[in-house]
Amino acid sequence: MNPNPYLAGLELVKKHYESSSQSALAKCILSLYNHAHAFSIGEILEPLGGEYKTVVLAMVNEYARYGETAELRLAGEFIYANFPRLKELSNAMSDARRDVWQQWNLREEEEFRRQDLDD
Repeated sequence: MNPNPYLAGLELVKKHYESSSQSALAKCILSLYNHAHAFSIGEILEPLGGEYKTVVLAMVNEYARYGETAELRLAGEFIYANFPRLKELSNAMSDARRDVWQQWNLREEEEFRRQDLDD
C-alpha cells in the first residue's frame, strides 16, 4: 500500500467499485479536497472497518498536519471527476445550508426592524 494516505485511499477507491467503503473513502477525500463538498466524519467512518478506517484517519491526520498537498489535489480531482453523484449530493446539502442561513438572516433583520419600530 502507498505510504501517502491520500494515494492509499485513492488506490482503495479505484479497487472496490460500488461498495459502501469506496463511497466513504470518496466522501473523505472530497471533503478534504473541497470544503464546499463536506460530509460528516461520522457518515464517513460509520461503514468502515479495519484498513479503510485506518486510511481515513491517516488522511484526516495528514490534512491536519499539512493542509492541502499535491497528493490530496490528485486524489480530489479523481473523485471530483468520477463521482458525480457525491458532488450532486454535497451540492444539495450545501444549497440547503445556505437556504437555512438566509432564512435565519431574514428573520434577524425582521426582528431588528421590529425593535427599531418599538423604540
